[in-house]
Amino acid sequence: MINLSESRQSLNRKFGDYISQISDNFMTLSQKIKSGNVEPEIQKEVDKIFRKLLDFNRMFNNEINNIFEGCEKYSDNLDRLKEEKRRLEILYASGILFLSETEMKQLMEKAIDTVVKELAADEGFIVLVDEAGDIDTIVAKNMDPDKDPSAKELSTTVIKSTIKQLKPAQINDLKSEQAFAHHTSVISLNLTAVMCVPLISGSKVLGAVYLDRRKRENPFNETDLKFLISFAKQIVKGIEISLEISSLENKLSAESNMKFNEFREQFSCPEIIGSSKKLFEVLKLASKVSETDVSVFILGENGTGKDLLARAIHNNSSRKDKPFIAINCGAIPSDLLESELFGYESGAFTGATKSKPGRLELAEGGTIFLDEVAELSVNLQAKLLRIIQTKEIERLGGITSKKIDVRFIAATNKDVAEMIEKKAFREDLYYRLKVIEVKMPPLRDRREDIEELTEFFLKKHSGECQAYTLTHEALEILEQYNWPGNIRELENVIQRCIVLAKSNMIDESFLPPEIIEDRDEEMEIAAGKTLLEAETDFRRMYIMKILRRASSKSEAAKMLGINRTHFYKLLSQLGIKY
Repeated sequence: MINLSESRQSLNRKFGDYISQISDNFMTLSQKIKSGNVEPEIQKEVDKIFRKLLDFNRMFNNEINNIFEGCEKYSDNLDRLKEEKRRLEILYASGILFLSETEMKQLMEKAIDTVVKELAADEGFIVLVDEAGDIDTIVAKNMDPDKDPSAKELSTTVIKSTIKQLKPAQINDLKSEQAFAHHTSVISLNLTAVMCVPLISGSKVLGAVYLDRRKRENPFNETDLKFLISFAKQIVKGIEISLEISSLENKLSAESNMKFNEFREQFSCPEIIGSSKKLFEVLKLASKVSETDVSVFILGENGTGKDLLARAIHNNSSRKDKPFIAINCGAIPSDLLESELFGYESGAFTGATKSKPGRLELAEGGTIFLDEVAELSVNLQAKLLRIIQTKEIERLGGITSKKIDVRFIAATNKDVAEMIEKKAFREDLYYRLKVIEVKMPPLRDRREDIEELTEFFLKKHSGECQAYTLTHEALEILEQYNWPGNIRELENVIQRCIVLAKSNMIDESFLPPEIIEDRDEEMEIAAGKTLLEAETDFRRMYIMKILRRASSKSEAAKMLGINRTHFYKLLSQLGIKY
């Protein structure tokens, strides 16, 4: 990069040398004129030209100095803008990070690490206050408050003052401030400057962010304070989501032992069949997020029921009386998907004879479900991200934007982390959609639901005049199969059995050959589980097998060699309904 100061000095030096040479030449010429008895008028003319040259030299030097000063100011402004751009990028990245972190302590730790590093502070705190305004939680960087009471005393004084006045504080010379000069820490730790910004959500004070510098001559500047204020707003957004989710968790914590049927009375999801522990955990999480408007990202293999879960979240939300619009991003060609999502105006393209609203507009006030969202092109991902951020939509061929009020639920069966690494899916869009992430378990991880699902599909696909039943042997074969196609594959198998069955009793002979051939004499436990998880799965499946063979629970307890009290406790712990 060009050094303007050096260039300026070099140019002034060269021009000075040139003027010096011209001056010497004029002096020589003047001497020759005087010694040659030349007329005085000629001597005056030579002197006049010399004075003009000197005037030009002064004028030229002033102009050159003005130009260089302008360039130096421009260079300084350019450096400042580059620094502001870098800090804006940090704020943007931090905002995405904080929105994706729902654990309060981890959120605060990431936040204080980032801001201490960015503002070159020696130590920092984020504190949360209770309803009375007293400090409740402290997360520190580079210092343990409890082991350094003098530093804690000063920071607490600054923080309480900031919270009380509800405005940022910046002190760049602590030793000259009477209110702080007497503090032990100012002297012992050689504290020189502090900044503190309150964390405010609406009309509620959540806490404050505090930073200080020690043994330094350079204080915090105005740009540092502006950055800290903007950064505090990002922290508040993350805290708001964390508090909202925590509140919902606390609401249900007292009901942790509720039975599945009682839970279903509160969270209506009749199309989601099963009573396994893993399904219960998924639905409990879904019930928490359904009461909010946060975006939800549902992960899971094909056939696990991601679309049913999305609809259940909508039906249990405050938007239940508004539209639920689902769109399969992988089933529509990419050149048509944009117009389907955003709509178009008349004449936007060949064949667009009249205006048409997009799916996002049709979902106004309700929920838009983007199934297989990972199939979106990168270009559409960028447009979708903008809509999520601005809550505004513009039709194809349109010139005006329209505000929309929709909740976003997305789903995919792809490995999103791998796609982000390969630049096939935008990381910022992922974090915008993934405020809450829900994973639908595959059927092989909830085998205890196979019996209930089988009974549901038998009833669903049986005719009005005939009811079908599966033998115990056939059901055990189904429970041991790995189900790569999940619930959708199970439903297809049941339909096949009903079509081929010669009576209302379906045995293993009507099952597809690949399921029979895949059967193993020993119960299959999926690899990758801990010993405790594998033991729990085996106990659950084995007890269910014994229950089907026994005529009563008392007989099942005898067959297992345990007393009835222990047996009932096992049924409750393993989530087995009988």
